[in-house]
Amino acid sequence: MKNVLTFLFVLGTMVSMAQDSDPMVTDRPTQSAASMVVPKGNAIIEYGFIHESAGDLNNLTFANLHARIGLFQGVEFRVTQNIQQTKNTVTDVKVSGLSPLTLGTKIHVIGEQGAVPQTSVIAQVTLDNGDDAFRPGEAIPEVRFNFSNTLSEFLSLGYNIGFAFPEDNTTTIYTAVLGYSFQPGWTVFAEPYGFIYDGGSDHRFNAGFIYLVKNNFQVDLTGGIGLSDISPDSFFGFGAAIGF
Repeated sequence: MKNVLTFLFVLGTMVSMAQDSDPMVTDRPTQSAASMVVPKGNAIIEYGFIHESAGDLNNLTFANLHARIGLFQGVEFRVTQNIQQTKNTVTDVKVSGLSPLTLGTKIHVIGEQGAVPQTSVIAQVTLDNGDDAFRPGEAIPEVRFNFSNTLSEFLSLGYNIGFAFPEDNTTTIYTAVLGYSFQPGWTVFAEPYGFIYDGGSDHRFNAGFIYLVKNNFQVDLTGGIGLSDISPDSFFGFGAAIGF
């Protein structure tokens, strides 16, 4: 309990000291990366917890840590690191460790102009490092195009199309999220997304709430189900983000 209270105190201090100008736009908690790029000289730190049930396995992400730093106007640097655990509920065997590190950049392409969506592109690579249980056979490059349209004062649409290249294969990534701002600071969203690759596909549905406590501090709650045989049965998560 003492450690939890210390963490909450430190987080509260960080929030009070952080820059509080325009409302920040985060990549979490949706699978759709935002089309917005972090402004030059600013940064956003995002944290999430995820619990995933898949047959006899429980997959936990204790810390999904994602840092985004505005290096230049229209260009952000991105780094992602996870702390994960896989547990077999039958044998009670657990495997924990660090995921491979993901490094990349997001670049602004064009602002929203009528029906033309705001557009950005992410180029990143997941390195062949991390603990053995979670390490890929080789580095995985990925490119993702991010789009968003303002449909009304309360409705927004975000969608991605991307391609990852694990071990000489190609995985197509798609997402589409509809957000509804029903109260100041509050947004509810619904999102189908998935991964299509040689010999199969993994389709899922995600929904949840986002609460912008301050312009530079956000909390969220999500949950979803798998729609394919290979997908997890269900998943839920929560997290927060802070801007500087």
